[in-house]
Amino acid sequence: MKIKNIFSITLIIVAMVVAFNSSGIAQASYYKGYVILLTGDTLKGEIKMNPKREFDNFTKASYRKSEGSEIKTFSPKKIKEYHVNGIIYVSRNIEGEQIFMKQLSGGWVNLYEAQVEVYQMNELKIKSDYYMEKVAEAGPIKIKSGRFRKQVEEVMSDNLEIVKALQDKTYDYENIVEVFNSYNKSAKN
Repeated sequence: MKIKNIFSITLIIVAMVVAFNSSGIAQASYYKGYVILLTGDTLKGEIKMNPKREFDNFTKASYRKSEGSEIKTFSPKKIKEYHVNGIIYVSRNIEGEQIFMKQLSGGWVNLYEAQVEVYQMNELKIKSDYYMEKVAEAGPIKIKSGRFRKQVEEVMSDNLEIVKALQDKTYDYENIVEVFNSYNKSAKN
């Protein structure tokens, strides 16, 4: 009787350890997506994503047509953009360097996130910067947290509700995606 109980408890513990380890070690997987080449051609297939290391998505796009097929890796210099699992990464030139940026809001004024590696107190860390790009205007402009309201007011000056909300401090740098989504939604109507 005691051996049966010990065996049951051991089995439960082993099952819990296996379940915990497999959920804690999220590995890169392939998701449906596509790549848009510089020529405008589209390659449909699967794109690699690693939920534990999002920074990889900002440096390269690993594409394959289907499981088991050849993997092609594209740098930001080689493609216009790629789409994976509902997320868009666009290639843009920032300070002379071609990088991938994640589109957080799309419409008349796009909001992008760029991730860069920086050394901070002798430790390598990932830092996010935000950029905005108005349709039919010159490349992305970095949004500085200290100048956030002024920069966004200038770009969204045609929407008095948003300008007033920015002045009343309803919107701030922490809810940056919300202000861009509101503007783009109203611009569509």
